[in-house]
Amino acid sequence: MEHRNIGTKLGLAFGILIAILMAVGFLGLSRMDQINANLDDVLGKRWIKLQLARQALAYSGRNSRITMEIFLLDDRALIDQLLAERANNTQNISDLVTKLNAQCDLDEEKHLLTAIQNSRQPYVTSYLKALHLLIDERQQQAARTVMVAETTPALFKYHEAWNNFVQFEMEQMDKEANQNRDRYKRTRMVVLSLILGAVIVAAGIAVFVTFRMMREIKTRMQAEHAVKDVNAALEQRVVERTQELAITEGQLRSSLDELKRYTSEVEGVNELVELLQSCLTLEEAYAQVARVVPRFFPRGELLMQNPSRNLLDSVAAWGPASKLPGPFSPDSCWALRRGRTHVAGTGDSDSGPLCAHVDHSVAASHFCVPMVAQGESLGVLYVQEPARPSNPASVQRIQRFSTALAEQMSLAFANLMLRETLKFQSVRDPLTGLFNRRHMEESLARELMRAARNHKPVAVLMFDLDHFKRFNDDFGHEAGDILLRELGSLLRSQTRGGDVACRYGGEEFLIILVEASVDSAVRRAEALREQVRNMHIHDRGQTFPQVTVSIGVAGFPEHGTSAQQVISSADKALYRAKTSGRDRVIVAHLGPDSEGTEGLNETMPLEIGE
Repeated sequence: MEHRNIGTKLGLAFGILIAILMAVGFLGLSRMDQINANLDDVLGKRWIKLQLARQALAYSGRNSRITMEIFLLDDRALIDQLLAERANNTQNISDLVTKLNAQCDLDEEKHLLTAIQNSRQPYVTSYLKALHLLIDERQQQAARTVMVAETTPALFKYHEAWNNFVQFEMEQMDKEANQNRDRYKRTRMVVLSLILGAVIVAAGIAVFVTFRMMREIKTRMQAEHAVKDVNAALEQRVVERTQELAITEGQLRSSLDELKRYTSEVEGVNELVELLQSCLTLEEAYAQVARVVPRFFPRGELLMQNPSRNLLDSVAAWGPASKLPGPFSPDSCWALRRGRTHVAGTGDSDSGPLCAHVDHSVAASHFCVPMVAQGESLGVLYVQEPARPSNPASVQRIQRFSTALAEQMSLAFANLMLRETLKFQSVRDPLTGLFNRRHMEESLARELMRAARNHKPVAVLMFDLDHFKRFNDDFGHEAGDILLRELGSLLRSQTRGGDVACRYGGEEFLIILVEASVDSAVRRAEALREQVRNMHIHDRGQTFPQVTVSIGVAGFPEHGTSAQQVISSADKALYRAKTSGRDRVIVAHLGPDSEGTEGLNETMPLEIGE
């Protein structure tokens, strides 16, 4: 049964071989016939184009001979007959060019035909010009000159264009013949190769039949060995699979630990963001950063830019970070220069240079994350020697986490800065930097209630600049603003921490002296008056004249028990100081029935900071 199957397979194999040989022969003959047909078709088309071009050249040559005959004849009838023949030839040439244009299928053929048409026009034009001079104007010498100078060169160019076209067609015929010759050779080689392959297949079938039985015996002997090898391979595969499962379990545990760490980081960031949102000042926010961030990065520092955006200073630090004493220029940090996280000193190929705000002698590695909010750079989160796990994904996670942490802190800091700015603008006078009138009224009411509760005095100084309108008229409003700004700077530098200096309105100012008696307020008013007299104000090389102030003093509870009463008493005292000659200190009346005034105290030079 098995031998019968082999015979059947062998017969089928020989049948397939015969079919392959017949198919190869048929395909080879068909391919050769196709090559010959293509060659005949291409050469036929090229030959037609050559015939048309030669006819056009024949007509053109006949026209040239007609032109010479016209120049030699004097009989008008013969000349007209030759001109008619020439016109007929010219029309034939145009028809031939049209036929050629319809049969041209290559861009280069069309280009050469266009060159023929372009060279024909100057030739025809010069020829007509010569005939006009010869026949119509009877200027034979001028006509010959045109023929020699214009028509003959144009004729040469025209014939040269036709020769180029004929040459191109000949080259194309040669090229097509060579290509078809190459195709024929290749087809012949393919047919021979297929025949050789068929012979090899036949030999292979013979070898196959010879060694078939031997291989069957060897197969049975090898089957037992194969079963043993399969069993050994299965055992080895089980061992390898067990090891892979152990590795996978370790990776899962590592991923779980990473997830727990990430969850802890997210919770820490949420806690920090909640704390920062609850802070009232930037100082509180910086303290919370120094308390929470060490959970993630043991050593680091928070560097923030000053309001002028020209200095970078440390506002919070944690751990023994290797840092230099500040402040620094913003350009000292590569993260601010590049506008993205900067990693340095790690030894990696992507590691950058150390920042200038880092102590290079002890710093091993660090990264800086720029803190940006609403398109404005606020500062830098500096982390020294961050953990550098071998897993690149963990490294990227740490950088993403630090960037997200910096973004959250930046938004919180930006909100606090905006809040402080709005608060400052709501209680401060923009020109002098002093508190405004509304804040003064709230502060005075609060201080009076505290003083009444603690049985403490409170004094108020109300003063304004003498002859300020005249100063504005003489030197301009810009100079007046400079004077008010300098006076505000003086008051801010000399006012105690618990006292409140404000701009009451225009050139009027008011100072609340907490827990100060009237006598102490008078001494401080005198000191203030002297300091104003000694102010030297300059602007653009111009020195302004000396200015003075008139001051009214009132105290709580002597001159009133409410904020309105105390301010009114101080205002009346200021008015009396104005009417008494200015540049002096006047104390308010003790009561509405008292007509005496407290004397001027101009000889007690005490500082306002008492």
